[in-house]
Amino acid sequence: MIGDAALYWRKPDNVKRAYVDGRYGQMHYRIAVPTDGAAAAHPPIIFFHQSPSSGRPFEGLVSEMGRDRIAIAVDTPGFGDSDAPPAPPTIADYAAAVASFMDALKLDEVDVFGDHTGAKVGVELALQRPQLVRRLVFNACPVYSPEKMAEMMTHLEAERPKDIVPQDGSHILHRWKGTKGSYKPDAPMELYNRDFCESLRGLDLAWYGHNAAFAVKHSDNLPHVSQPILVLCPDDGLWDATMASKPYLKNGTILELRQFGMGAISQHSTELAKILRDFLDGPADDTQPRAAPRQAPAAPALVAKPVRRRFIDSRAKQVHVRVVDPGRTTKVPVLCLHMSPVSSRNFEPLLVRLGKDRLAFAADIPGFGESEAPQKLPTIADLADIMTDVTKAVAGAGPIDLMGDHTGAVIAIDLAARYPALIRKVALNTVPYFNADERAEKVAHSVYEAPTADAAHLKKRWESMVRIYGPAMGMRDVERNFVETLRGGPFGHWGHHAVFSYDMDPVLPKIDQPMLVFRPKDGLEENTLRAKPLLKNAQLIDLLQYSYGFMETQADEIAGYLRSFYDA
Repeated sequence: MIGDAALYWRKPDNVKRAYVDGRYGQMHYRIAVPTDGAAAAHPPIIFFHQSPSSGRPFEGLVSEMGRDRIAIAVDTPGFGDSDAPPAPPTIADYAAAVASFMDALKLDEVDVFGDHTGAKVGVELALQRPQLVRRLVFNACPVYSPEKMAEMMTHLEAERPKDIVPQDGSHILHRWKGTKGSYKPDAPMELYNRDFCESLRGLDLAWYGHNAAFAVKHSDNLPHVSQPILVLCPDDGLWDATMASKPYLKNGTILELRQFGMGAISQHSTELAKILRDFLDGPADDTQPRAAPRQAPAAPALVAKPVRRRFIDSRAKQVHVRVVDPGRTTKVPVLCLHMSPVSSRNFEPLLVRLGKDRLAFAADIPGFGESEAPQKLPTIADLADIMTDVTKAVAGAGPIDLMGDHTGAVIAIDLAARYPALIRKVALNTVPYFNADERAEKVAHSVYEAPTADAAHLKKRWESMVRIYGPAMGMRDVERNFVETLRGGPFGHWGHHAVFSYDMDPVLPKIDQPMLVFRPKDGLEENTLRAKPLLKNAQLIDLLQYSYGFMETQADEIAGYLRSFYDA
């Protein structure tokens, strides 16, 4: 049973996700807009997260505040789903990036909520664009002593990426143990697990946030901010340092929240929303003169990335897709469907190659990557139906070609059988064919494994990733795929459950479209052979020299096979 775990992984219904083009590429954000026209009565509020994290912990607060004003949580560059800067940024760079983000959304006055590093970004934004920022709220606003600052720099050095990723995953387990103490005893394990998983997403660039934050002192910048400030002081490990900010507040107050710890933004979003409204909508001195705008850093010259990301509204809410569009072409578009429990990110090397002469796109299967999970455990047919919504939005009425990998292969099989007018050709990486007894046994083991205080769930997942990817991929790529597998949270077993619940016997003989089947040495080579007699029009390519990950590491070769097949 998933139970309450889903509360911290499901996005509230009134919160939407989107991208805009920003200073460093695409910037991802979450937004809630009132449906009754109430937004005009209040300035929008924008949330800046701590490091290393993303806007995800703000989803509950965005939902609550979005009932009577526009509420937005943006992923700062290099975190969450926002593109990273080309070099380590400063806090001034981050502030300039979010200023350009707000310009893109045509926001002319906002209230700001900054959490930890986000507070420093908020201060700098108020100094760069004083007329843009009306009031500010900070969740922790630490002013460190020289001794504490030296200690923090030692921690920063430990965050920097090492030349070698430990094969035993000890760096992940050490980090888990090192940060859990900042959460109150009543904080649900699933909340900490979600926040921890979110903190891993920056990978080698995760140190950028603290690197920028530790180079800037609140004691230097706070006295120049004239706007009203409310500093929240939770018991999250920064109590004394936050209380030390009081002498530097020109027009602000501190609210002690000893009952709150790390994670309170998600755990107590309703209570925090009331505190925010009391301050943002109540009386304050908004008339103090503001200093002249501080000069923002110049924007770097960027080369556009070939892979663009977007969200599609479907019958299962928002689905996240990656798209490479070469423009005018007569070639049939191709949709790539990933294995479980990773995401469409694994297809980026293949999308770049296929997308040179045709529209190539890959969807995060609902419940994985950045796509919302369905309201209930989905079947393969449910997932296939959702993919028809995605196809229509991205590629129009069709027809399209398919590339399905493991779980994605089963979805592709169902699409080909039930939507023959939509699907022209089908390429598969393995055919995960099982008889009834095998499927029943595997369904029984496709269950949710809840997080544990000793991080055994992470250790087990890491060891699995090293075992299946390690021989063929470098440890940094193994680490990237490991982090991607965590995105499903309590829904991470749904893909395999759907696969093992699917009976291929009556379906495979119905498929008339041409098929290309790759057969690597990945544990399904015999299953693929057993399925071959049921396939009418299939070409089998043995790639037994390859195992998991070969569609990334051998993208040139695989693109060649696919282009020959699709274009024949």
